Amino acid sequence: MNYKNQIDAILGPQGIVAKSMPNYEHRKQQIEMALAVSQALESDDHLIIEAPTGTGKTLAYLVAAALSRKRVAISTGTKNLQEQLFYKDIPFLREKIFPGLKAALLKGRGNFVCHSRLRRFLRQPHLQGLDRSGSLDEILEWYRKEEKASQGDRAELARLPDDDPVWPDICSNSETCLGKKCPDRERCFVLKMRARAADADLMVVNHHLLASDLAVRESGFGEVIPRYEALIIDEAHGFEDAVTQHFGFHVSQARIIRMVRDARIELAEAKVDADRFEKALSATEYDCRRLFFSFQNIAGTKSQLGAISRELAEIRDVLCANLKITASMIANLSNPPEELRSISRRAAEISLGLETILTDQVGSDYACWAERRERNVVLHASPVEIGETLKASLYEKVPGIVFTSATLSSGGSLDYFKSRLGLDGDTQGAESILDSPFDYERQTMLFIPQSIPEPNAAGFREALSKVIGEILIRTRGRAFVLFTSYKNMETVYSLLKGRAPFPLLVQGQRPKGRLLEEFREKTGSVLFATASFWEGVDVQGEALSCVIIDRLPFAPPDDPLVAARMESIKKNGGEPFYSFQVPMAVLALKQGLGRLIRTRSDRGILCILDIRILTKSYGKIFRNSLHESPLCRRTEDIEAFFSEDHNRE
Repeated sequence: MNYKNQIDAILGPQGIVAKSMPNYEHRKQQIEMALAVSQALESDDHLIIEAPTGTGKTLAYLVAAALSRKRVAISTGTKNLQEQLFYKDIPFLREKIFPGLKAALLKGRGNFVCHSRLRRFLRQPHLQGLDRSGSLDEILEWYRKEEKASQGDRAELARLPDDDPVWPDICSNSETCLGKKCPDRERCFVLKMRARAADADLMVVNHHLLASDLAVRESGFGEVIPRYEALIIDEAHGFEDAVTQHFGFHVSQARIIRMVRDARIELAEAKVDADRFEKALSATEYDCRRLFFSFQNIAGTKSQLGAISRELAEIRDVLCANLKITASMIANLSNPPEELRSISRRAAEISLGLETILTDQVGSDYACWAERRERNVVLHASPVEIGETLKASLYEKVPGIVFTSATLSSGGSLDYFKSRLGLDGDTQGAESILDSPFDYERQTMLFIPQSIPEPNAAGFREALSKVIGEILIRTRGRAFVLFTSYKNMETVYSLLKGRAPFPLLVQGQRPKGRLLEEFREKTGSVLFATASFWEGVDVQGEALSCVIIDRLPFAPPDDPLVAARMESIKKNGGEPFYSFQVPMAVLALKQGLGRLIRTRSDRGILCILDIRILTKSYGKIFRNSLHESPLCRRTEDIEAFFSEDHNRE
């Protein structure tokens, strides 16, 4: 089918969107993208397409998906982006262009209250006679009042904090789900969500839900997302991380203790002679604490695990043996209820996880490490490569797949992205890097200081603080200062706090959304932040006129997963620094700098305070990956740049 005329009629300069949307800016790149996506979906091909900020990629692929008349799943990087698609972009299309378009929003289980788990939670002895104030009362009021009208989604509880202590005990999760045997199946919020998606044209999911679906299908235990004919993966630069997480193993002391607690509750509920199980359950608790005590002194946040000691292996073997005994004893019961079958599966899965993570001999398939989270330790085994997994679980089963993002290329090539996701040979497909619709030569300036120590040199943080202070004076605030480490952020913030003549906001003071609101509201604000603000943040206009990056964002080479992937590349004859570390850092840098220019009227300064971008041979790769912004080296040039704005006024 020739989609060009239809796409022009919708997205062209005189098209439906231009007539329906105030201040709409026609972009030829948007039409190019819509046409490329339409062709990929029609021919059941793979397409990799980098669409720079301002392209209008969301509308481009939504129009193409609607025109395809196929059942399309659209995966985004975060729940916030999902909600923007579902509550803003798709309703616009439905109202103005495709009146019969049906869409469904799908989230992970953890977003929904579970009827069964809530009842069990309320029956726990520790709640009897206690003052149930705070979030539990708010949740119960919402649940009882809104049960029939509600979708059971925690997003309906606007004031519920992300770290609410009650929610993890009452939300749906795969470990405790009873599936078809659940007495609440007919009113299950998760199943109702999937039912709404059953006849949708577009299903809006996120990367973690998509990866979870692939893992569940691979295990043979059903599906998380209803069947779809084509897939669009937006913010595709983050897809590898989601797949890595869901195809790995993660075991904590809390997970094991929770399994033991649930086993005792379910045995009592089923009126099974619990005494027969108590020896194995008590031993599991005891050896679990012994095992995790061994990791109480791990160095740093993450500690790579090699071949374990004989003592630790003995604890692991005893612990796994008791987990298997518990699983086997439940399986051998006469017609055990589904709740106990679930306990049996959980015990077996934890045992397999421990045996994979705590190995006698180091393998090359998984990176294994211990991670400290406040006072807790989590043990991980993550796949080093996910390309072959994706070929088997996704590419061979879904013919038409579009990968898109504003940041997929490094040095003008998509090779890094393709290598990480196994997009080679028959799975490679078409590829395109669109031009930016913005005039970076006119709208921006790139500032790299004339004199500053290299990031690992003595005195770098002090010099960083001085340069940032000088920049902010000349930009009159209005800046994001993005750091690659909390240490740099805290040092610079503490040195500038109280000395700058504009509001200074720092990540961690308040929730992310509230910080961004303050930044927009308070004239001249400066926001100090780390990784979570490098992408997915949109501030248009003069409120954000400068983005400062403290150093080139190389991933730490001692990170267990990064180290394992570098070693894998070496073993296969590759050069990990230039084929892995540099392009990964380039994509991160492009994400950070992408916060600045969001419309054709925006102007601003991009500041990279890492002299290596000019002095090291790999610096050229970074510079070639950035847009053509004029380079300046003196802070006076920054003042001159903004004086041009003033003169225009």
